[in-house]
Amino acid sequence: MKFKQKIKNLFFKKIAQKKYTKTLNLKDIKKILIIRDGGIGDAICTYPLIRELMKNLPHVEIDIYASLNNHFMYKYLPYIDNIYIKYKKRQWYKSWIDILKMRKNRYDLAIDDTVIRLHRTIYTKIINPTFVIGSSDTNKRYGFDRSELSYYYKTYNSNDITHIVDKRLRILDLLGLPNNNNKMDFYLSEKRNIHIQKYFEESKAYKFIALNTDGSNSSRTLTKEQIITLCKLLYKKNIKIILLSIPKKYTYFEKLIKENNLLNVELPFKTNTIYDAAEIVKNVNLLISPDTSFIHIASGLNIPTIGLYWNNPIKYIEWGPRSEKSYAITPKTKEENILHIDLNEVKDKAFEILESSKKSF
Repeated sequence: MKFKQKIKNLFFKKIAQKKYTKTLNLKDIKKILIIRDGGIGDAICTYPLIRELMKNLPHVEIDIYASLNNHFMYKYLPYIDNIYIKYKKRQWYKSWIDILKMRKNRYDLAIDDTVIRLHRTIYTKIINPTFVIGSSDTNKRYGFDRSELSYYYKTYNSNDITHIVDKRLRILDLLGLPNNNNKMDFYLSEKRNIHIQKYFEESKAYKFIALNTDGSNSSRTLTKEQIITLCKLLYKKNIKIILLSIPKKYTYFEKLIKENNLLNVELPFKTNTIYDAAEIVKNVNLLISPDTSFIHIASGLNIPTIGLYWNNPIKYIEWGPRSEKSYAITPKTKEENILHIDLNEVKDKAFEILESSKKSF
């Protein structure tokens, strides 16, 4: 470990101390801050915790400290009072404005089960909640985890391989609240997209597969060859595949469909927001996707899902699909990519799900 990192670690451990002089009493909790930056999937996998907190503590106000990448995912969540944002470094002053706003709110409890970081702990200390609880996280970065820092009133062990939703619900155990509902949710606007609804209404003779091909990086993204092969394997007269595309890749997919004569593949919509894509997912019989937020959207809507993962239990167990009908498929190799996913296995599982599907529109 470099000398500079050692000094940073010592500083972190020094400031992350607190002597609690009273015991946390649920009756005294009026305002809760949930620290949940990260991505879209991180937000969705926190919905069950928020729901269960409100079910058990209906009198509390819950605020979210989110990121630029996921703050919009709380837009339709019925339990949230205020959303604050951690901005990028070049907009540091906006972050500080929100930090000072949160400080004025005088939170009784802050929940932090994000990855342990010095800067996040400093922000939390400035916000100054009465109690702070969260996950232990790992000691890989600093040589210690949150369980060794007295600033955190209580922590739960988060180092086992368990679905991330179940891990986050351990907050309820720390608070002595019932922890018996790990069902996932997803919240859409009450105002439906007319074009999407009309398309599915007019296509009742078909069964639909939503195919998302892109992950957050190339190791979690289907190649052009894999896309073509999978679409051809899934060809049947009564099946339509809807490609989920971000706007900038729409032309690319149009060309791919035309050049490879993919007769069962369509691009009927230009989705401008994650909620447009989610409304499509809500109407299909099956979602096929690499390890991305679409898996969690489908889980929240209970849409049958085939998730494509690295052969790593941290990926396919912690972030796996939770729909009633779902499969996590991995390659046989241990490489950190999905290049060797067995597409015939994907096809077989897809047809198995579609044959049992009775969904109508």
